[in-house]
Amino acid sequence: MVSTILPVVSAQEDKAVCTLYFTYIGCPNCAGTDPIVLSEWTKKYPNLIVIEYMWVGGDWQNPNSQFFGEYAQKYKTPAAVPQLVIGENNIKLGGLDIPRGEEDIKTKESNPCPLLNKSVSFEKLNLKELKAKPKIWGNGRILIKQENTWVFQWNGEKIFEGTIGNKSLNNSLTKELLFTEDISKALEGKKFEIVEPQRAEFSGSAYAEFENAIKINLTGTVTEPTEPEEEKKDDEEISEGEIIELPFFGKIKTEEVSLPVLTLGLALVDGLTNPCGFFVLFFLLAALLGLAGSRKKIFIVGSIFVFFFALYYFLFMAVLLNVFMLGKEIAILTIIAGIVCIIAGLLNIKDYFFFQKGISLSLSKGKRAKLTEMVKNLSLAKSIPALIFGTTIIASTVSLVAIACTFGIPLAYTKILASNSLSYLQYYFYLIFYNLVYIIPMAIIVSIFALTLGKRKFGKTWIRRLKLISGLIILFLGSVLIWNYILLENVGFLFYIIILAVVLSGLIIFFSEIFKKFKGKK
Repeated sequence: MVSTILPVVSAQEDKAVCTLYFTYIGCPNCAGTDPIVLSEWTKKYPNLIVIEYMWVGGDWQNPNSQFFGEYAQKYKTPAAVPQLVIGENNIKLGGLDIPRGEEDIKTKESNPCPLLNKSVSFEKLNLKELKAKPKIWGNGRILIKQENTWVFQWNGEKIFEGTIGNKSLNNSLTKELLFTEDISKALEGKKFEIVEPQRAEFSGSAYAEFENAIKINLTGTVTEPTEPEEEKKDDEEISEGEIIELPFFGKIKTEEVSLPVLTLGLALVDGLTNPCGFFVLFFLLAALLGLAGSRKKIFIVGSIFVFFFALYYFLFMAVLLNVFMLGKEIAILTIIAGIVCIIAGLLNIKDYFFFQKGISLSLSKGKRAKLTEMVKNLSLAKSIPALIFGTTIIASTVSLVAIACTFGIPLAYTKILASNSLSYLQYYFYLIFYNLVYIIPMAIIVSIFALTLGKRKFGKTWIRRLKLISGLIILFLGSVLIWNYILLENVGFLFYIIILAVVLSGLIIFFSEIFKKFKGKK
């Protein structure tokens, strides 16, 4: 495969647009951006340089992974991939944001390489100073750092043994290989070794192939200076302290503990703002209480309902997760999920002002009437086994109906979960964890309701208020999914959204009540 002849830019002209790109094998979103950034763009823009750091997902001992941790901390950027760094204040994150970086790249005449402790032009970049094991992509070619050598790979013009000489390749000449039109002339008389080319792997099943490869020993290549023993020991202790091991979830970097916290936060919010689940639960318990007045029956009915609501919610979320994991067009699915969330959020907000008028994600009067009839029949059960059997049938039916009222938050969560590189077992443990947290508010309500024999009521006013809060949260989540879903992996940003929704809901409720009182006095 011979590459198309493109206009070239010399490394010595200091007109290279240099960027850093972080990715890992097993990252679903990286599978979409890797070929674009590393292969397509570097062929399309001959002055573009991409310094790529890749590792296998979960391998925290990999030099590139450890370097990324340092880099994310230094640049105060989320420890999330894919990540394209154009400059300190210009960092693209995620499968939707990174493609937008092309607009910045094609308008720049030059850009320094944003290294860990400094920014330096590609002309002045010392390859020996690059930490870890990067690959440097440029002009459809690639330089791969190994232990103390570099491998240069390209397509097209072949190099023969007769070209090899005794003159060493230095830093400048090695970088120039990415741009020169005549590779044979640039290498003539130089010291190198012809080797078999290797695939440049991308996340997913794609990869880049090259026809030619040589191994280069840079002049004056030295190993990195050794650190004092005390400093090295301190660094090792810090490194070990950055990794924690949780049951079922495996090893997790403390910098990246956002997924468990995010799961906990969203599950609690989902459980506390689920008007349909609460309404049906209270309706069942109140109806049973009025007919039987038995704490034991309330516990039985409530517990069975909570169990089946969690079970069907788990299955529903598992389906969503697999849709996102199997879907090839992740960006399209994310936009669809965002649109659905926005629509669901707006419908819930509408229900605060115009309860169950027009299109609504609430149980209709007809469904409530059927539920009433089912509960009446349930109260006639003469034995506990009959009560359990009847409740199981009702709980299964009602749970399936109620889930349709509140799919906004699980839709957003499963999209975020699918974007993480985990084993299938870990994915499902996260879903189980989510649903266990999700049913905690319902379980508490069942206990309180049974102990107080239904003195606490859950009326229309609170249903409307919960719909407003959940509607605003789902609306904000959907908007961020479309805009830049990677932000939702930042726990601080997530809770900012939740707090903003709660505060805004409080203000709306406050002014709405004032308006009602003012209107009533007229």
